[in-house]
Amino acid sequence: MLSILPQFLDYSFYAPTILRLALGAIFLAHGWQKLVSDKVQFAGWLESMKFRPGKFWAWLVTLVEFLGGIGLILGLLTQLAALVLAIEFLVIIFWVQRGKPFVGGPASPAGGREFDFLILLALLALLVLGPGAWSFDLPL
Repeated sequence: MLSILPQFLDYSFYAPTILRLALGAIFLAHGWQKLVSDKVQFAGWLESMKFRPGKFWAWLVTLVEFLGGIGLILGLLTQLAALVLAIEFLVIIFWVQRGKPFVGGPASPAGGREFDFLILLALLALLVLGPGAWSFDLPL
């Protein structure tokens, strides 16, 4: 393989670790935010999106993001966490944000779907690559 920085190729085993820790921090933060916030408002919003009963879905999303974030950070059941979170993001991209453009901008002040798509692809990369270094999954 032709590379302008071939010395970094020796560390490719650590690439999934960086991805896993970054995604884990994002999901842990979002899950924690949902965990400590008022579920009634979130459940009402989910019901308006046709996710009924809203309270069930609010708790499910909260636990998936919070526990998935912990799992990714620890490298524990990494591929399972990545799969479940990827399914959540497929729902977000194709159901919750349907009608939004791919890229947000001045014509779309509500934003686009590009960052959710990036998170989905990063989760799929972890699903394929595995946890990388420094994970509880590594010995499994």
